[in-house]
Amino acid sequence: MADVPALTASVTVPSPPHETFSRFTDGFGSWWPAEFTWSQPALLESIGMDCRPGGLLTETGPHGFRIDWGRIQRWDPPTSLSFTWQISADRSPVPDPAQASTVTVCFTAEDGGTTIAVTHDDWERHGEGAAAYRDQFAEAWPMALERFRQQHEG
Repeated sequence: MADVPALTASVTVPSPPHETFSRFTDGFGSWWPAEFTWSQPALLESIGMDCRPGGLLTETGPHGFRIDWGRIQRWDPPTSLSFTWQISADRSPVPDPAQASTVTVCFTAEDGGTTIAVTHDDWERHGEGAAAYRDQFAEAWPMALERFRQQHEG
């Protein structure tokens, strides 16, 4: 399968990197768009990030049903983290991390605030349909980061 180009998105918020990193990670479930979940907004119970190397990103839905979205590969507060994205284009879990894409998030001090830059790469690991899946995220990541910015400033 041919390489699928990485997807990048960014947003700047008016707080220092250590505060922004914490709000992004500890508060992941408060800003991540519920419409991007398997459970969907009506049935979603929680979204969370176990903030440590090897920690899971999880969604809990109806009747306590849990889906693991990925696993933290690198944890370097307050500058960066990376995690596997173990959800397929049809929203089903991908248990094998070798078939998962990679999300890297960097937090850079800029003009009294922080720029959050997301790079979502390794799309080809999702197999057939990877390019179309990447194209879906071309709108999803900017929307998610804008939600973070709005919540952060609100």
